[in-house]
Amino acid sequence: MKLRVILMIVAILIAGVAVFGVVSYISNIRLAAEKEVEKIEVLVAVNNIPKDAFVSELLISKSVELQAIPRKYIADNVLTTLDNYKEYVTISPISKGEQITSTKFVKPEQVGMAFNIPADMVAISIPVDEVVGVSNLISIGDMVNVIATFKPEKEEEEAATGTTAETAETAAAQAVEPEEELVSEIKEPITKTLLWNVQVLFIGTREITIEEQKPTEEKILSTQTEKEKTTIKVRTVTLALTPEDSEKLVFSEEMGLVWLALVPSEGVAVKDTAGRTYINIFED
Repeated sequence: MKLRVILMIVAILIAGVAVFGVVSYISNIRLAAEKEVEKIEVLVAVNNIPKDAFVSELLISKSVELQAIPRKYIADNVLTTLDNYKEYVTISPISKGEQITSTKFVKPEQVGMAFNIPADMVAISIPVDEVVGVSNLISIGDMVNVIATFKPEKEEEEAATGTTAETAETAAAQAVEPEEELVSEIKEPITKTLLWNVQVLFIGTREITIEEQKPTEEKILSTQTEKEKTTIKVRTVTLALTPEDSEKLVFSEEMGLVWLALVPSEGVAVKDTAGRTYINIFED
């Protein structure tokens, strides 16, 4: 009698374990199936995207969008945002409906890409910081005005050497004859819009190596020095200009101060401004 009860209990336990195993198996299958059909939003190409297309242009043209794709069809390295790829370009064509993955993009300098320079124009790069570059709000394809500030050559030399105007005039009078004096075209500091509605081709960074004379440990007892190289990263903006305007920009960058002003995408009306000096700064 006892043996029969024991066998019955064992049978019930085995049946319970078997039922639990079957239920768990079915549950796992159901979860796996649900996981496969679960949809996740990822970036997908809305239309065909060519090679060497800037990501910033894709965002402006809305060539990519988030779409819900079943998990089992999600590609490796798929992206849900392009915020970290705005300065990248496509390394190969992307077909309409294709998922956007990180392997589709590369930095322009990594592939030696040439800019799409408009006909009869040249590409000129200038260094910018957050102030000159409108707090880094400028993007590829934007339009900007170039504003330049110039100071009289004498004033710049005085600022650099710390000499007074009276001392400079005395030195100049002693150095040259009156008939040989050079009259500067710039009599006083002036700020003027130099170029209007200039297209931004590219925004990037450039590494510049600076050599500085650093005293050696023996400097105390001798005049020996050694060169110390420092590498810094400079943010640059590349503009599309006519050859004539490129000369103006390079001259302004070398001889004065250059600022960029962001304008609407359609540009602004060109005006023949007189520029601003101490005399007319408060005029309308």
